[in-house]
Amino acid sequence: MDINELKNNILFLLEKNDELTFDEIKKLLNWSGDSRPLRKALAELVRESKVDRVPNYERKRMVFKKVK
Repeated sequence: MDINELKNNILFLLEKNDELTFDEIKKLLNWSGDSRPLRKALAELVRESKVDRVPNYERKRMVFKKVK
């Protein structure tokens, strides 16, 4: 899977779900193996201001949200 396809899949998941942790995104994509490409895609989406990375204090995790 190339990086643009991965970014589109992440954005699609975040449209359907309000906020997701990295582990939840990984699980929904059925990702196995090296998670560096997935982390790179998420980091690029944050840099492009398409996704926000915010703390969720109830869950004690950082979550990703799609920018509206």
